[in-house]
Amino acid sequence: MPYTNAGTQRSYVMPVLAIVAAVLQVALAPQISILGGRFNFMLAFAVAVALRGDATQAVYAGFFSGLFYDLTATVPIGLMALITTVCSFALASVGGAGTSGFSPTSIRLAGVGIFAACIVNAVALVLLGAEGSILFSLGHGVVTAILTSIASIPFLMASGSPSALGGGGFSARGGRSGSRFKTVPRTRRRSLH
Repeated sequence: MPYTNAGTQRSYVMPVLAIVAAVLQVALAPQISILGGRFNFMLAFAVAVALRGDATQAVYAGFFSGLFYDLTATVPIGLMALITTVCSFALASVGGAGTSGFSPTSIRLAGVGIFAACIVNAVALVLLGAEGSILFSLGHGVVTAILTSIASIPFLMASGSPSALGGGGFSARGGRSGSRFKTVPRTRRRSLH
């Protein structure tokens, strides 16, 4: 059986996801507005990176994703960078092994993190004077959280750990058709004829 390092085989995924998120943030996000809420693809990418469990990588991804969002939107510079950095660090600290990829736990954590970041952003925009009404701002924040949570699902699927994507894990028989239970191999019975 040849030795393969699953970590190096998937090292290209995160830079590709960062480029995809940046292109979608610039090209698609300003064009779609539902009830005042907009997609935040950079937050979706930062959450997907954070749920991989590496806090250092999550903080860098959160800061640069938030800064990119700040530079492409009409918001105070640095606000979303701060919020996304704190959210990414919190998710990386809370999420342990097994929370990356497309699992119910990762979807729940991503939804909670995205909702918290969008609500904090809405309140901060009112406090800084960028938004006039707290109710409209919170409404836009909730809709943005829903849209961003939907947008985070493909990022979570693509950023999954190699073991979650079939590249490793436990198998008693080896391969993808394994069972977690060890069985006694069947042997042919010898006939006495």
